[in-house]
Amino acid sequence: MDTDRLLVGRRSNRRTFLLASSVAVSAFAGCLGNGEGEEGAPDGGDADNGDENEDDENGEEDTDDGGSVRSEPSPPTPDFTVAKDGPSDYDTLQEAYESLDSGDVIGVGPGTYTLQPDVEYLSDVDGEMLTKTFSYVGESADETTIELIFPEASSFTVRAPHRFPEECAPAFWQATLEVPAEMSYSRSEHDQFEAITANYCTIDGSFGGPTDAYDTDFTDSISHEVDAVRCRFHEDVGGPGIFADVCQFNGTVDSDGGIIRDSTIEGVFDLNSVNARQCELEQGVRITGNGTLEECVVDPLPGSEVAIDIRSRYERAIVTGCEIHGSVRSDRDRWYIGRFELNTFDVPSSVRYIIDGAPATDIYPNAFLNGDVRISTGGGGPSGFPVEELDLYGHDPADDEPRWDRNLGNYYSEWDGADGDPGDVADGTRTLPGPDGVMDRYPLATPDLEAYLEDD
Repeated sequence: MDTDRLLVGRRSNRRTFLLASSVAVSAFAGCLGNGEGEEGAPDGGDADNGDENEDDENGEEDTDDGGSVRSEPSPPTPDFTVAKDGPSDYDTLQEAYESLDSGDVIGVGPGTYTLQPDVEYLSDVDGEMLTKTFSYVGESADETTIELIFPEASSFTVRAPHRFPEECAPAFWQATLEVPAEMSYSRSEHDQFEAITANYCTIDGSFGGPTDAYDTDFTDSISHEVDAVRCRFHEDVGGPGIFADVCQFNGTVDSDGGIIRDSTIEGVFDLNSVNARQCELEQGVRITGNGTLEECVVDPLPGSEVAIDIRSRYERAIVTGCEIHGSVRSDRDRWYIGRFELNTFDVPSSVRYIIDGAPATDIYPNAFLNGDVRISTGGGGPSGFPVEELDLYGHDPADDEPRWDRNLGNYYSEWDGADGDPGDVADGTRTLPGPDGVMDRYPLATPDLEAYLEDD
């Protein structure tokens, strides 16, 4: 991720206080985080989808696609305990907070506890710093609730740096955390990236700053960096970077970068410098930037037969190996992506044209079922579609870097000439519908795309 970006939530009414630097440190933070998240948000689909960064001592688990996912982390052992009933070091969380030194791990028993952090004003950053750091380990998210109370302070700023001590970052374990709506956390554009840790938690509200999470529920919308494994997001998710493995998104996802794998997105997904792999996209995709869809299942946008909506010109956007249950919409001659490759389009019978325009420069090999393809480039021009780059059947093997060992076009269920065995190229060529008379010289005989891969 870009460590020089200022993270500010989209809620303009949220007020931000600062987490501490090397001397004065964050109030509800601990020094036992999950390790760093992904770095280098993908630009134009160039990021590696198959591997995650090396993680902390908790290790990684292998995934079906040969990649890895952060393995189940274990909470730290508490140094002190707080409980309403039974033996403990403190009866209230506030008492423990006021008595202990920064860096301790506090075990919190069942029940609801309130905590009002202590802050001090720092003129050099025009904001407040929390004066203490703690890690909190509850019994479970169902049993332990921590309610944060807005700190008493002389002044607050809407946008102020979010800082952690060099040796640690905040951590929450096995608890429900209730964050007031007016609280938010951002970080200085010059500070090194550090993330709050939230494992086995429920977050009511939003941290407003970078978060690493495992098996955590986010009940509110968020608009900040997040590196999540096996988490559930109940509202819309946005922000400058989303890295997610095996997650459930109940709302829309709109990020400026990241990698999402093996996840389900129930709302509309905006592809913008994001790589999505082996995901279920239940309300379609709006392509609003470069990035990659790989081996995803894509259903139509709400109230539409369109599954992929291209919003501008993104020459490094790629859709490959997907199962797509709707048509592609573009602005015919001006809006397009780089490549549709190895996709199966299986659309409702009401869809006449799966493609009607020129949505990509490379369209091969794909299988178009139950609808046809009509190509219209608009004649090109300085700001139009690059007609000379349109390719429907692959590069000649004599090219310096051929993508295939032989020329392969597309399969068209609406074309009578599609006949032969799996892996065969059909006899003859096909001139596609449309004013340009575009020709597929190597149409496929069957829709079994795997057979063509085996041959190559």
